[in-house]
Amino acid sequence: MAKPIKAVLVFLCMISLHSVNTFGLYEDQAGLFDWKQEYVGQVKDFHWDQTPSQSGKKVFIASEKNVVASVNVHDGSIAWRRIFEPSTRGRIDALLHQGSSLVSIHAGGQFVRSWSAPSGSLLWEKSLSDDVDSRASGFFIEKNKKDYLIIATSGTLYCLKMNDGSEEWKAELPHSDTIERWYVTERSDNSFIAIGITPGQRVTITSVSSDGVVSKTAKNVPAPWIDIQTSCIIMEDDKHFVCYSPQTHSLQTLGLDNVTVFKQTELLEFPLTKESKIEGLVPGLGSAIKFRSASDRLVFMVLTPQETFTVHKVLEKTYSAEIVNFAEKYILLTLTQADAETLQLTARDQSDNSEIIDLAHSIPFAHYHGPPVKMFPFLFSKKKDSSHRPGCKLILVAQDFSIHFAQKSKSDENKSHWRREEALAYILSVLMVDLPVSENQAKFEDEFGTKEEDLLAMFYKRLKAQFSQLRGFAITLVDRALGHHHHHTKSIDAIEEEEPEEEDLIRDGFNLHKIIVVATAPGKIYGIRSHTGKIAWQQFILDLVPFSRYDTQKLHLVLQRSTAHFPHEPQCTVLGVSQKTGNGLLVSFNPVTGAILPRHQSQGHDTGFKVLQAEMLVDMDSDFLKGIVLIDDKIKFHVYPPTSKSILQESRMQHFFHLINPDTGFMTGYRLLPNTDGEIDIEELWNLDLQKSQQTITGVYGKRAIEHVHSQGRVLGDRSVLYKYLNPNLVALVTEGEEQQQSSVSKGPTPFFSIYLVDGVTGHLVYHQTHKRSKGPVKVVHSENWIVYSYFNEKHRRSEIGVLELYEGKEQSNSTAFSSFYPPPPPLVLRQSYIFPVPIYAMEATVTEKGITSKNIIIALKTGGVLSLPKALLDPRRPVIPTPETMEEGTIPYVPEIPLSTEALVNYNRSVFNVDGVFTSPAGLESTSLVFVYGIDIFYTRVTPSRMFDVLKEDFDYLFIGGVLALMIILSFITQKLAAIKALKRAWK
Repeated sequence: MAKPIKAVLVFLCMISLHSVNTFGLYEDQAGLFDWKQEYVGQVKDFHWDQTPSQSGKKVFIASEKNVVASVNVHDGSIAWRRIFEPSTRGRIDALLHQGSSLVSIHAGGQFVRSWSAPSGSLLWEKSLSDDVDSRASGFFIEKNKKDYLIIATSGTLYCLKMNDGSEEWKAELPHSDTIERWYVTERSDNSFIAIGITPGQRVTITSVSSDGVVSKTAKNVPAPWIDIQTSCIIMEDDKHFVCYSPQTHSLQTLGLDNVTVFKQTELLEFPLTKESKIEGLVPGLGSAIKFRSASDRLVFMVLTPQETFTVHKVLEKTYSAEIVNFAEKYILLTLTQADAETLQLTARDQSDNSEIIDLAHSIPFAHYHGPPVKMFPFLFSKKKDSSHRPGCKLILVAQDFSIHFAQKSKSDENKSHWRREEALAYILSVLMVDLPVSENQAKFEDEFGTKEEDLLAMFYKRLKAQFSQLRGFAITLVDRALGHHHHHTKSIDAIEEEEPEEEDLIRDGFNLHKIIVVATAPGKIYGIRSHTGKIAWQQFILDLVPFSRYDTQKLHLVLQRSTAHFPHEPQCTVLGVSQKTGNGLLVSFNPVTGAILPRHQSQGHDTGFKVLQAEMLVDMDSDFLKGIVLIDDKIKFHVYPPTSKSILQESRMQHFFHLINPDTGFMTGYRLLPNTDGEIDIEELWNLDLQKSQQTITGVYGKRAIEHVHSQGRVLGDRSVLYKYLNPNLVALVTEGEEQQQSSVSKGPTPFFSIYLVDGVTGHLVYHQTHKRSKGPVKVVHSENWIVYSYFNEKHRRSEIGVLELYEGKEQSNSTAFSSFYPPPPPLVLRQSYIFPVPIYAMEATVTEKGITSKNIIIALKTGGVLSLPKALLDPRRPVIPTPETMEEGTIPYVPEIPLSTEALVNYNRSVFNVDGVFTSPAGLESTSLVFVYGIDIFYTRVTPSRMFDVLKEDFDYLFIGGVLALMIILSFITQKLAAIKALKRAWK
């Protein structure tokens, strides 16, 4: 009897799950309300395509985002792209290209992969080393008309066949336990010389024969100044090794034939900066290097017989320079600044220093990209020209990570063909800002005047406002009839973007179109139109860098004044760190136009102190501006702008904040207290010790300020109400650690993580839970009275999702206003865990205008999907055996697994990988929530968790309904007339 009942329950459960997750998408709707953009990241290695049939038509890029990609030169689109793990396992140490061979070396040689250059398909893969912390290097050689690949890992030198990756020979290198990187080159006798780097200690030199026999005598040279980041290079003669030492501000030269000590060349002729480094060799000058002393200064230095360097040429005000061997000539290409918006490319023949006019041209280059840091030229002979004049394709990489392509042409000599904004792969903070209403809409409230005005004045204002609306409507009709669209394009960015049209910067009827403001790691701030994905504006702050701690980066982005306060312009502020001083740096700007506020602070405002914490005030000043409270490293109080300090002093509300120190494991609560001198004091209220010796704080999660709670309770099946525990001051803390096992059979420490729910005002510990044999990364969503978190269960080797729901019970306390000083009784905590079949990148809850719509959890999956999961599936009250009460309530029966429905993937076949975060924002429609997913790709869409209940469907039959209404109106008139006639006849009787 039990088996049929169990089968029926499972059947009912599956029907319930399918009824929740059935969301379809028609083919013609794909891309209608969503868009996706793919990026590569900051360029690390770069090669022009050398394949005979495709030479110069594509470029191969390896990036800091662990991406190998091929980009089409004609339009900048990605031909193919391969994305690897964001961890150390996916790190690209080198990208090698020669002829039709393309090889990437990863994680110290843990993976060596050969790719098909045209298609990007994997040809073969080899694993050589497990030391992922070291750096591997490699190069191609030719032997007996066959191509081989030489790769140096931390302890071994390998020779691999290029056709299949099989091992030809390997040589064990000395001191493999301390050396983190080898510099290797082939000498004229086909032997190899290898120089190993032991950071902070020494340099080791050894030689290897052409068949893999290692020399028995390895030489060690002390080099206490060297580390893994030191710029070093083997000279062109293969007899000298040169490094730049920032500590001594000198070049260190070591002869490889007679190894003794490094010889020092002091660099006193020109100033040095933190950007100073060796950039490469200079062909055509013998043994010479290209040294960058500053961002706009390059120096060519030649090695003397005394093993020191002399200056050959100094290129002032030069961002980049390359010497290219073309048509049996060495051509020097230099890139200089012509004016604020233009770069100048100059070419000179090195044999007679004559200028080559055919290659020189001006390149438009906007100031908001920062200075160019690298250029990659490709010279070719023009086939259509009988004189075979040279041409040049040029790739530029700017300080803001953007990639630019320029080519001189007769038709459009000053056109930069395309640009890729790779800073958008490094988004750290996101805001969605409402667009302003039109000028006529802004006058709606002014139509009725004020209570002090008389009736005639109010009537005059209303007539004036409505006449203005009528005039604007007439102008719009005329413009549409004449075909005027008011397109204004920039010569610099004609292909990439257009100037914002007036129509684009006006709020639509349902407030679905917004400006997405993003702050990125290189200090670039963008405004993106949400409905098209086009860049509306961009600003580059040279001095702005993110807060960086525990391998995480953060920029604080807040909206101080929205577009609702016309005629005051909206204001956003981003808080970061000044690269020059290390103090806090505040940059305020108009989120709609991108204009910096105030105008004279184009590079931001240095606070003069290091910022520990920043929070935005709730109260506004007379200009509707919310101030930002800043706490410095000495626990002192500051306000930005300073005029908001008076608002804080006059406010009747008490202001509390807390600081968390992961280094000590303490969470400390404070209160802002106005004193008699008109200043603000900080009073310490409480301390919470989270046992740093046993665990580390890895995350702090509060509730979103824009969130609205529509329902205070939950109606149960017996008609009673279970009231939610709605503490706005509740903070969720996540700690992770390792526990030593006492059992003798234990193989080592086991991981665990804990979740603490703490009242941020009083420091009261509301709830605590520990998951043993589980580890992060823990992703947390904190909303209303529930917390959803994901983790990895080591015991069962699977991903799981946990959920906590807090209730006060069936009697509500503090029904009018919540107070942490008079808290309700300890909450009733309901908890449950579910098996989730796919690892998770990030999670966020949907948010709507009034909070009426059901909640969905937007989950970025590591399979590339973006899942919209109803919160009802993560209900801890789901019963194993349904009862009449739970069925009446509509609770879904419990099953341990969360099913993944492909119809619930809001990005359908547009996969996104290496996601850093998910951001949600309300729209003007209560049914709709806007979703923005960012990482190496960015994706935008709309979701409707409770379906679109406030807008008529697209297939709504207007004609039929209109016809029925018209018929009913006609019939009502007819029946009214017939009734009148009948009444008249009755009266005559």
